[in-house]
Amino acid sequence: MVGHPSIHIFAQAGIFYLNYGYWIPALLPGKKLPRFLLLNALGITLLAAVFIPAYHWLRNWYIGPSATPFPLPYSEQFWLRSFELWLFVLIACVVRFTVDWFSFQQKTRDLENSQLKTELAFLRSQLNPHFLFNTLNSLYALAIKRSADTPGGIMQLSQLMRYALYETNEERVNLSKELEMIANFVELQKLRLPLDFPVDFEVKGNVEQVWIEPFLLMPLVENMFKHGAKFAAISVSVDEGSLTLLTSNGVQQPVAGAPGGIGLDNLQRRLAHLYPGRHQLYFGKTQDHFDTHLVLTIN
Repeated sequence: MVGHPSIHIFAQAGIFYLNYGYWIPALLPGKKLPRFLLLNALGITLLAAVFIPAYHWLRNWYIGPSATPFPLPYSEQFWLRSFELWLFVLIACVVRFTVDWFSFQQKTRDLENSQLKTELAFLRSQLNPHFLFNTLNSLYALAIKRSADTPGGIMQLSQLMRYALYETNEERVNLSKELEMIANFVELQKLRLPLDFPVDFEVKGNVEQVWIEPFLLMPLVENMFKHGAKFAAISVSVDEGSLTLLTSNGVQQPVAGAPGGIGLDNLQRRLAHLYPGRHQLYFGKTQDHFDTHLVLTIN
């Protein structure tokens, strides 16, 4: 650019920040485009009309009146500076819309994360009373029989509730803790079942290296002991970036009028939030047999 650069920089910076900071957020996007264009046209006309004479005055003062005359006539200088300033209006629009778009995307992600955390907290809040209700049913069965195992069952329940009340406040727990809770739950269920009731609980792999959300596996295990299970088999394995849970149990006909559970529906919703595209959950049901197969892709 020929001439004193500070004049041009001042005009360019003025039109850029005027648009970026005030006119674009106030008038665009929306139905105020004509006003936006009119304000810019007036502003650019004023800047061009003022700064071209100011430029020549500074040029003569700085270099001297004997300097080589400016090669372009005034009208061409006016249109050249006007085009130059309109270019900075366009740049301001591009920069402002880009910044606003990224800001909107970040706010959307923050809102989605907030909504996700709220729903997960709600789903967790459903689990504790649901879990306590089902566990108390086991103790009730022992109390009805006046079983000597009732005190031991109460101790098992206290350990389970300690996990449910304190560990579930964490976003993640070690898989070994979740499996310890499952083992306690199975032992509690066995207190009310016949001595020869077959229960198989198998764990393979390095579970100490895996962290999951608390109570993530529990609904599938809990579901096994509903409606008079005939047998129960649980297999947990960790291998090559995946966690697999297999459950299998024999079932009798559901008790007439028994309320439906929320555990499996709750689990499916949590998996959709926590492991989108990184989980597989299958159910297999026959007249007297029910299997589940859960696979999680883990880090």
